[in-house]
Amino acid sequence: MKFTSFFFIIIFMIYVVMGPTCSGKTELANYLIDKHNCDAINFDAFQIYKDMNIGTAKLEHDDPHYSRYHLLDIVSPEQSFSVMEYQTLARKELDELLKKDKDVVFVGGTGLYIRATLYDYAFEKEDNVYDEDLDLLNNEQLFDMLNELDPKACEKIHVNNRKRLLRAISLIRHSNKKKSDIINEQKHELIYKNVKFIFISPDREQLYKNIDDRVIKMMEFGLVEEVKNLLNKYDLSLTAKQGIGYKEVIQYLDKEITYEECVSLIQKRTRNYAKRQVTFFKNQFKYELYTSIEDAKKHL
Repeated sequence: MKFTSFFFIIIFMIYVVMGPTCSGKTELANYLIDKHNCDAINFDAFQIYKDMNIGTAKLEHDDPHYSRYHLLDIVSPEQSFSVMEYQTLARKELDELLKKDKDVVFVGGTGLYIRATLYDYAFEKEDNVYDEDLDLLNNEQLFDMLNELDPKACEKIHVNNRKRLLRAISLIRHSNKKKSDIINEQKHELIYKNVKFIFISPDREQLYKNIDDRVIKMMEFGLVEEVKNLLNKYDLSLTAKQGIGYKEVIQYLDKEITYEECVSLIQKRTRNYAKRQVTFFKNQFKYELYTSIEDAKKHL
């Protein structure tokens, strides 16, 4: 009698649920957590901050899925937090989860975070230098200086992101290397196997309606009070203050704009941010595209 042995190789997947704000990413991530009995890793740059909940549309602490999420509420709003720091923490969390022989779900909207984590994204070691002369320049002047030194870098750095402007200029000054050259030297290859990128991109009209409705709900749910509490409890970092929703409410509290202007500004800037997110995801990843959560659930 002959016996035939069958060996089943179980392939564990890394699901990356990405898309613009208000596209339903968290709902789909929770669906995958339940379906595959796995954990999720956040890659939203503002959901890492403690006590910034309403304005970031963070999963509520009493939600049964909250305990399955990693890298939520890990940084004080008083602290700055870099892509390099995220990369280190996210890779550590991912490696530990994969050792448990389970699928893993990444979910968020900060494309650079997920690219830095899953690809051969290397950072140039920076000397601990202090360029006193740069402190005398405003953001526009720094941007113009960087544009002369490394125009390609300026395409990816906003004029108001002073920290990144200073870092890029210092990198050229002290290492003679451009940020854009460092990026081009990389192979841009995935360093993990079995990664599935899931891009949720609703119709623009529907997306913008979702955004406008969410902003109104955030205000109704107490965003103004949340910002007041943050200002009373913390000496907010520049990064935290620049978060969409938080920046505008601070302007409202300082009586620089009216309540109606505050709501309108948050809606407008969120729509603009969503547009930038869509452009980044489309250009940086190979993905499965879904226009709705319902459609994605049918195929995943």
